[in-house]
Amino acid sequence: MDNFTIINLQAITGSIAIYLGFRYWIQPKISKLSIHEALLPFVFLNTFRYLGLSFMAKEQFYDGFPTDFLTTVGLWDLSTAILAIITSVALKTKWKFAIPLVWIFNIVGFADLVTAFPQFFGLKLYNQNLGFIWLMFVTYGLTTFMSHIYIFYRLFRPNPKD
Repeated sequence: MDNFTIINLQAITGSIAIYLGFRYWIQPKISKLSIHEALLPFVFLNTFRYLGLSFMAKEQFYDGFPTDFLTTVGLWDLSTAILAIITSVALKTKWKFAIPLVWIFNIVGFADLVTAFPQFFGLKLYNQNLGFIWLMFVTYGLTTFMSHIYIFYRLFRPNPKD
């Protein structure tokens, strides 16, 4: 089986598993929470996006990797992580501007992923020795992507008590 097929099978299986976990265990609990409380764990999950800086670390990838791609992914991920930290504090303390910060964080973080994923596939990086980045892509990358989807959903369809 080739790498393209493997990574896509992993992405499909992972997406289904993440969705089922969310639907069966997480969504029933957070549906009763205020928007601040419900969004906090999904925003906080993205505080670990600083890991994307690994793309910029010397000798983590072979020399043929496009440095523009690696730098863009690293800096967008770091920006998302910093925004997630600030937004998490804002949500936890219910700052007046917490929800506008969630919008900014979510747009930046989602834009990062929807630009990086197609580039990843377009450059056929799945055919390179990615080490732990492969695992990050098919687990944490999918989870953060789906967290952004839920955040948008909750922002567009708040509970009546929000």
